[in-house]
Amino acid sequence: MRLTRRSLIAAMPLAAACSGAARAQVLHVAPGGEGDGGSWDNAASLLELDDLIGRVAPGGEILLAANRGVYELEDAIQVASGGRAGRRVRVRGVNTLSGDTQWAVMRGVRGGEEEGADGFRLLRGANHLHFSHLSFERFGNGCFRAGGPISDLTVEDCTFDTVYRFFENTASDGERQASVRSFVLRRCFGGNAERGFARIRYASSNGLIEDCRARGLPNEEGYIPAGCALDDEAHTITLRRCVMENFQQWRAGDYWNGDGFSDEFDNHGIVYEACEARGSTDGGFDCKSEGVVLRDCVAEDNKRNFRIWSAEATLERCTSRNPNFRGEAEESASACHLWIGHEEANVRIDDLTIVDAAAEPIVEFEHDDARVEIRGLAIDAPRENWGEGQDQVEIVSR
Repeated sequence: MRLTRRSLIAAMPLAAACSGAARAQVLHVAPGGEGDGGSWDNAASLLELDDLIGRVAPGGEILLAANRGVYELEDAIQVASGGRAGRRVRVRGVNTLSGDTQWAVMRGVRGGEEEGADGFRLLRGANHLHFSHLSFERFGNGCFRAGGPISDLTVEDCTFDTVYRFFENTASDGERQASVRSFVLRRCFGGNAERGFARIRYASSNGLIEDCRARGLPNEEGYIPAGCALDDEAHTITLRRCVMENFQQWRAGDYWNGDGFSDEFDNHGIVYEACEARGSTDGGFDCKSEGVVLRDCVAEDNKRNFRIWSAEATLERCTSRNPNFRGEAEESASACHLWIGHEEANVRIDDLTIVDAAAEPIVEFEHDDARVEIRGLAIDAPRENWGEGQDQVEIVSR
């Protein structure tokens, strides 16, 4: 059954009739559901999700039937209700026969040049929520999109395919910002992401993105893609064991963009742990935030594997492999393992590993006064190529 706002209006009398009922611990949703959600035989429509969250007891669950067909969505499901501190409401896919967790499939209308609608739009009030075991196909700027300031959100064990972004926060009409505080994205993976896996912005904070993986869909001359993008004043965010691959912008003129991971100048408290970036047309890690930390990260097959723009940064036990300059016929740029952009950069690198069959430059500097200190270096290449900035690199023996 294809769900629209028009069909939701028809269900409103039912919601009103149930408003005086005791709050249940579990409510049920199924494709084509027309009931009050009290049981699988009387399952509710997914379009009633906001009302169901308001009706279920704090700490309760909304179970989505995953074995009764696909949830066809033309418009975003808007949610402005939530749980309570320490008592999140869970929304998850299950098999109605066994009760086991199972991915409930959500299918949007994205196609061709159309960006497509969001999946779940989380508005002011949608706090203390936990979503899991959902599979998204053909959605636009956010399978999950925060449209207002929210807090205490967990999204885990989800998949996606053919989307603009998996997670996004963009303020809805009437809101000045849509910061997300205390959030977790965990074990979410998929492919054909045109713009990126996630963009976190405004003053979002205290976040963890963990064990997520995304593969980009290359675009020609279009928007700049980035697997995980931090923007505005987002801060105190850790990315752990995430893999971003193939975020590429082709035939974009003098400079081809496209990053695996990126953060901006006004971000702070950003830590990357054991993350991997592959196949980007620009930076594997494109880091501008002051004091950014990268631990046990791997970058390979990107134009510039690690791009550090800030004055201070720390890299520990990182590996750079085989930079790849895809736009050589058009671009005014070059490949390298490590690129330093700040004129007063003081970058500390511990235990760096370089692997390169072509012996591309290990470090390139935008300014002559920048400095890099490397404590512990292993090189597997036909020769050591320090480019024109060898005098700006201090190698300290262990």
